[in-house]
Amino acid sequence: MLTRSIGGIGAALLVLNGLIGAGIFALPAKMAGELGAFSPWIFLIFGALMLSIVWCFGQLAIHYQETGGPVIYAQRGFGNSAAFQTGFIYYLARATAIAANMHVLLLYAGYVWPELNTGGGKSVAIIVLTSLLIIVNIVGLKAAMRALDTISALKLLPFVLLIGAGYWQLDFTMASVDTAVPALDTISAGALLTLYAFIGFETVVVTSGETNSPKKTIPRALMFTVSGIALFYFCVQWLYWHTVGPAKPDSAPLIALADIIFGKTGALVMTLTAVVSVAGNLLANMISTSRLTYSMAHQGLIPGTLGKTWLGKVHNRFDTPYLSVLVLGIFAGLMALSGSFAWLAISSVLARLVVYAMCVVVLIKAQRQLAHPPAIIKQMVPFIALGVCAWALTQSSTSAWLFLMGELIVGALLYIALNRKKRRPV
Repeated sequence: MLTRSIGGIGAALLVLNGLIGAGIFALPAKMAGELGAFSPWIFLIFGALMLSIVWCFGQLAIHYQETGGPVIYAQRGFGNSAAFQTGFIYYLARATAIAANMHVLLLYAGYVWPELNTGGGKSVAIIVLTSLLIIVNIVGLKAAMRALDTISALKLLPFVLLIGAGYWQLDFTMASVDTAVPALDTISAGALLTLYAFIGFETVVVTSGETNSPKKTIPRALMFTVSGIALFYFCVQWLYWHTVGPAKPDSAPLIALADIIFGKTGALVMTLTAVVSVAGNLLANMISTSRLTYSMAHQGLIPGTLGKTWLGKVHNRFDTPYLSVLVLGIFAGLMALSGSFAWLAISSVLARLVVYAMCVVVLIKAQRQLAHPPAIIKQMVPFIALGVCAWALTQSSTSAWLFLMGELIVGALLYIALNRKKRRPV
C-alpha cells in the first residue's frame, strides 16, 4: 500500500515541475513573433481560461482521492473500458514526453559538454539518465520529493535573478506600452501556444493516494501554483519583449535574454538552468506516470491474480510501485535511445486535451448526482472549461487526430484481449 508522503509544498512542486520544463526556454520568441507587444497579456487572459480546467481537476480530487487521477475519474464516470483507454493514451503521452525531454535535456547540456550529443555519448547519457530516474523513484517517494525540492530551488533562483536584474536595468520611460489587440486569427495561434504551456498541471492528481489531506492540498496546490506560473510567464514575456523585441535570437530565447542582461556568464547559467528545469520536469513526470499503471492494476484493468498484476506491487521497504517505475523507465529510455517517440509526440498534446475534456464531463456528472447541487457559478465553470477544451481540440491537426484514433483502436483491441483472458475459465 502506498503511503501519504506528499505535503502541500510537495504537491505545489509537482504542479510547478509538471508545467515548467523545456517549453519556457523556447516560448518567448514564438510568442513575441506571433503577438508582439500583446504577447505578455495573452498569458494572463488565456491562463485565466485554463484555470477553469485546473479548477475542475481540483474538484475531482475532492470527490476521488485514490491514486490514478484521470484513470480513476474515467472509471467512476464511464466504466472500465473508458478508464483503460484513458490510461492507455495518457500513459503513452506522458512516456513520450519523458523520452522527448531526455533529448531536450541533453541538447542544452551539450552546449557545455558537446560530447553528450555525439552518437555513442548520447546513448550512454540516456542510459545513465534513465537509470538515475528509476533509482531515485524506486528508493522512495520521500527521496524523490527531496530531489524535486532541490531541483526546484535550483531552477527558480536563476529565473528570479533574471527577472529582478532585467526589470532593474530596464528603462520604463522608454518601454513601449502599446498593447493593441492583434487580429483574431493571430490571437488564436498565440492562445494555442499559451494553452500548451499550461499542459502538465494534472501531474499532482495522479498521486492523490500519496498526498496528505488531498481534499485540501490538491485544489490549493493547483489553483495557487498555476495562477503563480501564469504571472511568472507574464513577467518573463514582458521582460523579453522589452529587452529583445521581435528579433529572432541566435540561441534559445531565454539564454539570449540572459546574455543581454548578465553577459556570457548569465547565458551559461541560464543554459544550466534549462538542464535543471528539464530534469525537474522529468522527475515529476516519472513520479506521477508510474502511478498510472499501478492504479490500473489495482482497478483490475490490467488483469492478474486476485485482480492485481505485478505492476500493482509495492516495494516492502521503500513503499513505491517499483515495478511500474521500472517498466516506465525502460520503456521511455528505449524510446529515447531509438528516437521512436517522434511519431507518438504528434498526438501527445491532443491526447491530453481529450483526457481533460473527459475529466470535465465526469465532474459535470458528479455534480448532478449530488444531493445538494453546488452554487450556480460552480456549475458554470465546468462548461467554460469544456468550451476551452473544445476550442483547443478543433485547433489540432488532422495527422494528430489520425494518430490518436490509431492509439484508441490499439487500446480497444488490447482491452478486449486482456478481458478475454481475464474471463477465460481456469
